[in-house]
Amino acid sequence: MHVFVDESVRSDAYLLAAALVRDTELDRTRAGLRDLRRPGQRRVHFAKEGNPRRREILSALAGAGLRARIYSCGGRPTDAREACLLALIADIVPAGARRLVLESRETMNHQDLRVINAALRKHGEQRLEYLHLRPEEEPVLWVADAVAWAVGAGGDWRRRVAPLLDGHVRLRP
Repeated sequence: MHVFVDESVRSDAYLLAAALVRDTELDRTRAGLRDLRRPGQRRVHFAKEGNPRRREILSALAGAGLRARIYSCGGRPTDAREACLLALIADIVPAGARRLVLESRETMNHQDLRVINAALRKHGEQRLEYLHLRPEEEPVLWVADAVAWAVGAGGDWRRRVAPLLDGHVRLRP
């Protein structure tokens, strides 16, 4: 399994979305996601899409059978991200995840690496490959972006994204 992570920082909570893709589905998933780009787009970025396009994208993601999980936590975003990453690692290591890809946050990537390394030591796991990439480099990050945005937006967007969700882990700061 491969796990792709993006975030959404809201006034009431920090949201970390993890898209989960089986090894055998990775190439097909990437190809399908690239087909969602409009001419001239290097990536799909949910916050910059209009509502009709958002509905179209969420329908396509659900139709492709993609799955994601949300981790949410209140408090300061840096502390909340750490709590969410720790919970994510605790979930994906026993499930046999092979690769974790996080959307690059440039100057803050080193904080993720510290948290991930500590979590992997705690779980005695050394086989999980992890790296930061830009969304233009990894289309499956677009799934996590869409899920995080839709859950954070709430209302009808949360209803529309529900078919993709296989869980929502709520954490305390």
